Amino acid sequence: MKRAIYAFLTTTVAALGLICAQAEPLLKAHFAGIDNLIKRDDAKTLRSVWALKQTQAFRNEVLDKLAKRMGGDNAQREATLRKLLPDLGRGELFLGVAPTGSRPDVALITALDKKRGGLWVKSLRQLAKRRGGEPLEQTVAGFTGWRVDFDNGHTLGFGYADGWLLFGSGQGTLNYLKKAAERIADTGRPFPADEEHDLSITLDARSLPGVIRDRLPNAPNTIHITSRLKKDNFYSKVDVEFAEPLPAGVPDWEIPTRTITEPLASFTAARGAGLLTARPILTLLGLHAANDQFFAWSQSRTKFQSFFSVKVDAPKEAIAGLAKRIGDFKKTGGKGAKFIGQVMHDAKKPALTWGNVPLFAPYVTVGNSDDKGYIVGGVFPPDPVKKPIPAELLAEFTGKENLVYYNWEITGQRLEKWNLLIQFAAILSDRREQLVNDTKGIEFLTALRPKLGNTITDATIGGNRLTITRKSQLGLTALELSLLSRWLDNPRFPAPTLQWPPAPAKQRTAKPKQPKKAADKK
Repeated sequence: MKRAIYAFLTTTVAALGLICAQAEPLLKAHFAGIDNLIKRDDAKTLRSVWALKQTQAFRNEVLDKLAKRMGGDNAQREATLRKLLPDLGRGELFLGVAPTGSRPDVALITALDKKRGGLWVKSLRQLAKRRGGEPLEQTVAGFTGWRVDFDNGHTLGFGYADGWLLFGSGQGTLNYLKKAAERIADTGRPFPADEEHDLSITLDARSLPGVIRDRLPNAPNTIHITSRLKKDNFYSKVDVEFAEPLPAGVPDWEIPTRTITEPLASFTAARGAGLLTARPILTLLGLHAANDQFFAWSQSRTKFQSFFSVKVDAPKEAIAGLAKRIGDFKKTGGKGAKFIGQVMHDAKKPALTWGNVPLFAPYVTVGNSDDKGYIVGGVFPPDPVKKPIPAELLAEFTGKENLVYYNWEITGQRLEKWNLLIQFAAILSDRREQLVNDTKGIEFLTALRPKLGNTITDATIGGNRLTITRKSQLGLTALELSLLSRWLDNPRFPAPTLQWPPAPAKQRTAKPKQPKKAADKK
């Protein structure tokens, strides 16, 4: 039981992208609860998304996978956990995770009605007994709870107190739960109500996985996340505190305004410390941003039009070097020998194209002649209309002091594009098992598209602090929604991977030999 419950809580937190359980993090979180949020008058989009049949079908499939993974090979345990899982996130929730040696202490307090609270307590007692523990009844502040001490020294505590379920994994949580029960007896709540935020998370940044830490400009100490639903949008803020001061200066914007053209569905600008967001693509292409800036955008006329632009010291030589690297990559015996398509390098233009690829037409060439030094790349040709980026969009961010990152998108339009772009590498490498189109997650994203409008994100630096702010109808960008859905969709979920398992080999049955037809006698 202790393993199942510990795995359950760890998976729940990891699924929210909050902690890396292996690193024994320190985390405090509060969430108002989806049921409380959708009751508000200004929650039109959230309420309509939650009511979608595709949302509930996707959620149920994810809960099925969680219960199966946590239940191991025990069908009875899996069935019990599956009955409990749907409650998490519905009501107000408090979560605390603290490092204590071999495993973190985890405390969970969530609002439940009396019927569901009774089911949780009954189920937890049954699970404890099946795992060899004996629940010991105790009374705290007039409420009945149970403590379970296992032979390996691990301790669990749980109970129901006047509308609140209290659960703790680890002996260090027992006093925490006791004080919460006493506050419930006095005030009706385990903690004071947060009138300013619907979501609040404080995280020891040392617990972040390496893939996230590597994208930050310095060694982070603490991350504080808040979000508030207001006027049909989530207004979110992330404060990252670093061990050392961040670079004080940022370069003046040099935006390739003649290369970036309408009709736009998204636009991203990054400079200085914000350039780390572009590191994956620049590293992949072997390019260096000469002015420490990077730009990306998409056009709305087709689902394939996504582009980037970066200033380099010698555009012609940079394109030639990229052509050679791709050629070496694709040659027989290279890592990309199985990649489909044909790469062509036109040294006169100069331009690099990757032809004979289904759906896409990747290319890299020089930018507009007015944008000297810039090269531009994309996965599909741009719109023939050469209308420059609107001055109103540029005015949104160019005057902000110490701003290092800006992103605007029409999230509904970008959802369709990102689903295709995420699978772009799979198309090039002919890995058909990674081409995922018929899943509950894809159905959810498809139903989501017409409901989502503008999302705006920016980031500024000051001293040892990076501050990210966002206005969004669901709190996430199209890329984040796409990646999250792909992870939840994965048959390996909750394993931390976006790579789908290879398709099972088809069993070929040999056809029975047919008797030879006798020759006709004449």
